[in-house]
Formats: sequence, C-alpha cells, structure tokens
Amino acid sequence: MLAMLQLIVAVTLAQNPTAAAPAAAGRVAGRVTGEGTNAPLADARVMLFPAGRPTTMRFGPPPQTTTDQDGRFVFSGLKPGEYRIDVQRTGYAPLEEAGRGRTIQLAAGQSLDNLAIQLQKGAVISGRIVGPSGEPQSDVRMMALRRIAGPNSQSRLIPAPMQGLQQTNDLGEFRLSGLPAGEYYVSAAPHMQSPFGAPGVTPAPAQGSARTTLATTFYPGTTDAAAAQPVAVARGAEVPNISFMLLSLPAFRVSGIVVDENGSPIAGAMVMLISDPRNGIFMGPAGNGRSGDDGGFAIDNVVAGTYRASASVPIAIGGPGGGGFVNWSSVGGTTTVLSSGGSSTVSASSGVVGSSVGGVGGAAPAGARQMDPATEVVVGDNNVAGVRIVTRRP
Repeated sequence: MLAMLQLIVAVTLAQNPTAAAPAAAGRVAGRVTGEGTNAPLADARVMLFPAGRPTTMRFGPPPQTTTDQDGRFVFSGLKPGEYRIDVQRTGYAPLEEAGRGRTIQLAAGQSLDNLAIQLQKGAVISGRIVGPSGEPQSDVRMMALRRIAGPNSQSRLIPAPMQGLQQTNDLGEFRLSGLPAGEYYVSAAPHMQSPFGAPGVTPAPAQGSARTTLATTFYPGTTDAAAAQPVAVARGAEVPNISFMLLSLPAFRVSGIVVDENGSPIAGAMVMLISDPRNGIFMGPAGNGRSGDDGGFAIDNVVAGTYRASASVPIAIGGPGGGGFVNWSSVGGTTTVLSSGGSSTVSASSGVVGSSVGGVGGAAPAGARQMDPATEVVVGDNNVAGVRIVTRRP
C-alpha cells in the first residue's frame, strides 16, 4: 500500500512539477542619482508597488528600502510579476509626481540589475507668517495644496505629495520644498493643542467682548478657500516672499458626552473634529479634546463650519512600554442637541472620516476596527452643546 502511494505522488509531481516548488525569487537593484549632476543620492526611499491585480490579499506597506551612500539599493526575494517603482527624497520631486514613474516586469528567478533612476530637484515656496498685530507666528502648520477635479464637477484641495508636518520657525518663516512644477495653494493653520493630558478649560473672554481665534488662512490672506490665489512654481525653482497674515474669526465651543453602546459614559476618550470633506478641502483635524471622568468633553476655538466628530478610545498593545493604536469607532444616529442660541441638529453622515490622521482614506492601523459613520456637527453663530457621541469600548 505504501509503495502504491509513493508511486502516485511521484507520477503527480512529474505531471505538475510546479505544484511542488514555488516560483524562484527575483531581484531588483539599481542606483539613484540627482538629475543634471549624476551625484549619488543617499537615504532616498525606494518603494515597489505591485502594478497588476493581486492574486492574494496584501497587508502592510509595500516593499521598500533606502539607498546607501553611493545611491544604490537592492530588493531580493521578490515574487514574479509587474511592479511600479517610486522614489522619494526630501528636497526632490517624487518620481511618480514628476511624471517619471516606471514599471518593470519581473520573471521568476530574474535579476534586474543596474536600474538607473534620476530624481529632479523639487521646487520651493517660502515666506513668512505673521499674526494680526504683525508679530511672527511660530509653529504654524503650513501646507501646499493642489486643486483636483472632484465628483459632480466640484474641485477639491488636497495636500501636495511629500508634504508632511511643516511648521514655521521662531521668525515665522516657512519653506515648502520638494514640489513638482505646477500651481499650489498655500495654507497656514494655527498650532493645535494636544488632546493628551487632563481636559483643559479655556478662560472666558473679557465682559462685553466676543471670543475670537486664529483661523486657517490661505494665501494671500483669506479664510475662504475659494478665494485663495495659486502660486505657480517652475521645475526646480524657488518662489520666495509668499508672506501673509493669519486672520481671526469668531470662536465657539462644541461640547457633549462620549458614551458606549449601553449609554455608559467613557472617560479618557479622544474626540476629534475634522472639517467635512464635502467642503472640498482636507485640512486635517480642526479641533480635539478629551473626555473627563463623566464622559463630558469640550472643544474650544472652533470657527463656524460643518464638521465630523468622532471619538476613539486609545488602547495599548505590546504590553507595558509597548506601542499603541487608536481604536476609531462611532455609532451613527440622529440626535437633536441644544445650543445657547436654540437647537441644532447633529446627525450621522453617510461617509467615513479617514481612518488615520496622516492621510485621506488611509488604511486603518493593524488591529483597529473600521469606523462607523461619524457624527455631523454644524457650528453657526453660537456654541453647540449636548453633542452625544457613541463609541465602542476596546
């Protein structure tokens, strides 16, 4: 009987030899240099994206590495298939954004060596931000935005590539670098208070005066994104002296309570207000706060507008001293809440706020649950109170 089984296995392997052994791994290697100088670019990030439709579900970031001091990089152990290469380095236009992306086809066991990749020096927009009294504004969040066509012929402003956390220095100066040639809209947003730590209380304004706050301002000095003026930059050029003033707008408070699905208050939840993406612009968080022991929260210095409110309960992973992730979840519904000027309606929106702060519609952190529809909050000319956010406990 055993001999018969061995014979069957041998015949099967002979008829289908690829069933027993996986495809041989491939290799991709090359060198990254600067266009015009051919100087090697060290510490450039090289990424390989599967270009075709994946046959299996993929998780995590794409294969990536950094170049050595001679600008060289190597990928090994690659599966056969089609790959798209992108290269990024501070001060240089990303390969794909510069219109120079490339695709390679890798056969089983094939080695593609000596790939030559050149990066273009990115354009720069620089300037200075001052406050209403003319004083320099430090730690202002700066962004270069591009206008793209959206659904229903509506345009949207989105952050340009490679625009991470850019802040003004102590002199109020900023420098947005690594931009491909094109038109950009420059925005300046005031420094945001961290939601960590005990919930704070903003002092009341002086009697007879209205509360105001510095608001996100677009060049050349407007809080209306539609009135912003573009700044055109040529390839590798710098446009200096893009200086403007942060404007002040009336400020209001959004307050309420965070509860679980059973209606019990949740302490220590992180509450975030994000500008409604239907407004045609993504500017990141517009305000944040932390719930107290009774589940109550208050977010001050909110300007008029439409927002989406979500609550999250941070949970630690990896044991003491380990990393952590934020569990984003909120249960939709419609609730009528009271404000100082009458009643306002807070309702669940049909969309989902980006599952990570670093981008729009990015993948949720490993282990985090998908968010349910966020709660819509409309701020008019009064404080908004009684917002009720339902979230799941970890």
